Amino acid sequence: MTSTATAMIAGEPHETGQWYESVDPYTLKSVAWVTDCSPTDAVLAVEQAEAALAGWTRTGVAQRRDVLKTAADELDRRRAELVDLAVRDAGALPKVAADTQVGAAIDRLKQWAALPGEVLDVPQPAADGALDARVRRAPLGVVACISPYNFPLLAMIGKVAPALFTGNTVVMKPAPQDPLLVVALAEALRTALREHRLPLGAVNLLTGAGPELGAALTEHRGVRGVSFTGSTHVGIQIHHSAAATMKHLLLELGGKGALIARHDADPRAVVQAVTRTWTVHAGQVCLTPSRLIVDQAIHDEVVAGLRGVLTALRTGDPFAPSTTVGPVISAAQRDNIEELIDSARHQNCVVERSHRSPGTGFFVPPALITDCAPEHHVMQEEAFGPVLCVMRSRSDEEAVAAANSTRYALSDYIFTAAPEVAHALAPRLHAAQVGVNTTRRHPAAPFGGNLASGIGRSGGTWSIDAYTTLQSLTEESPGFPDA
Repeated sequence: MTSTATAMIAGEPHETGQWYESVDPYTLKSVAWVTDCSPTDAVLAVEQAEAALAGWTRTGVAQRRDVLKTAADELDRRRAELVDLAVRDAGALPKVAADTQVGAAIDRLKQWAALPGEVLDVPQPAADGALDARVRRAPLGVVACISPYNFPLLAMIGKVAPALFTGNTVVMKPAPQDPLLVVALAEALRTALREHRLPLGAVNLLTGAGPELGAALTEHRGVRGVSFTGSTHVGIQIHHSAAATMKHLLLELGGKGALIARHDADPRAVVQAVTRTWTVHAGQVCLTPSRLIVDQAIHDEVVAGLRGVLTALRTGDPFAPSTTVGPVISAAQRDNIEELIDSARHQNCVVERSHRSPGTGFFVPPALITDCAPEHHVMQEEAFGPVLCVMRSRSDEEAVAAANSTRYALSDYIFTAAPEVAHALAPRLHAAQVGVNTTRRHPAAPFGGNLASGIGRSGGTWSIDAYTTLQSLTEESPGFPDA
């Protein structure tokens, strides 16, 4: 049975009379009918967030932590339901749904609920005799939090938790393709605000199918900060629209990660590392190493290993134990990925595909593309799907140049038996994150992108800088004689 999901403004369900359909990317059946908000609704949500700002900002850190903890407990209580939603609404395989879509998201909310208020302290200026100065962090005000479709709950919590912790009020807008996990977050936060008798307008939720809603938020004068995760194309539009009112921006955008496999790298470890480009959420992860730049000494062995993996991959029903690659989020995304793969064929790359699943679903059989060169379209543009490109390199210098040849600079990786060489190469890479013999990300390290991959940093307490500004108070030192 199809459910309904409504927007929420100041703790109340907000129905517009307009709805759009959220569909299961595997069955293509309706999961829910969702409120389709308009720019007028965005104005109302911002007004309510502004009205709640003074009351929320005056709360202490301890009260804000209580709200986050209660919300985390509410989500934990619904964990099984949310995992099921992550499979049906986002197309995730059950393990990814349980571990990353839901489990990691709840853990992240609990971590913010446990942080001491001291993390907001900043270094104080040294006294100069005539003047005293004190510096404090101040919240930005109303923050628009716009999350992507790949990890809707995890990404939104990564925005809302630090924003609320630092005293801001928020207007949430999830990606239209799979909003239901964010609806659940809004419900949990509403329960928490009511329980602790705090302003319900501190958290607002807008849902909508078209781009006009997001544009209305990013252009509104009452919005003081925008936290967005999504495509570089949309990020550029936000950057332009936010400039008129000089909003603070945290933009986490596209990636085209390179994994440099040096001549002394372990081929099996390289194969295992880049396989995640196919298998983790059907490649819909900005951090994946989608370009493999492998030294000619181990190139053939690595490619042979990848071909072996490719033949074993299976797309299909996310709940089926034999499925290793689920669907992508939509027909539009599927078609974009296939067009990029076709461009590789036209540029004389070798394209190999995995087993093609029968039946319905937005499936992209994983692609292994070899004989690539840095200038090839498939090496330049983000696929955001199960597409792995491989090129041969003859030196570290050539590999670094190839890694830096795109407009993106999010995450790159170096695999080698000589970590000290990797440490010397890493500063030459444009990427904001570099992994050495690992593709995992440290959750407490700063995360963000350079160049077309974004502006600002989140991750751990580094997020605090994105949601606060600094205010200094300067006064004459007591007892200092007049000049």
